[in-house]
Amino acid sequence: MKYHPDHNNGDALSEIVFSEVAEAYTVLSNASSRKNYNSQRYHTAISEYAKPSQTINELLVKATDLKIKIEKADPFRLNRDALLYFIRQLFPSNINALLRTDANKQKEFLETILWCSQLLSSNQTKNLVQLMLPLFKQHHWMLSKFENIIKEQTKRERWEKYKVALAFIIALVLCLLIFLITKTSS
Repeated sequence: MKYHPDHNNGDALSEIVFSEVAEAYTVLSNASSRKNYNSQRYHTAISEYAKPSQTINELLVKATDLKIKIEKADPFRLNRDALLYFIRQLFPSNINALLRTDANKQKEFLETILWCSQLLSSNQTKNLVQLMLPLFKQHHWMLSKFENIIKEQTKRERWEKYKVALAFIIALVLCLLIFLITKTSS
């Protein structure tokens, strides 16, 4: 239900996740289709595991596509869990393999990830930073940029948490001032 289109109007990332979940449910809920799926997986597993990981160019294209989708999305309706999911999917299982790729493409890829992560919550960004720790050895600048993003996200979250209480206190103080002014002038 978290990714259902009725709960995420117009969020392209949630729609993609929901369609993948719906497809998996369709296959796994039917005994014969589940058996066929398992059989196919068994026969294709060897060739799948032998496939090389994605190149930095492919990762950069996917990261850029994600950035474009985010730019077009409504930031107030963006599903941040889906965004974190898609960002995490961009990283290969062996993250150290990224360190052995073209340095300029690496930097461009990481800058795109950095841009995309700005819409996450501070906890989600911290989670992402943990995933990316091996990359910070070669890209020291990234850690400080992520720390700045986390500080901004924390400020934004604190503001969102306390803005109603602050408005209430300000309104209460103004009412008290008006009361005192009218009482002293009478």
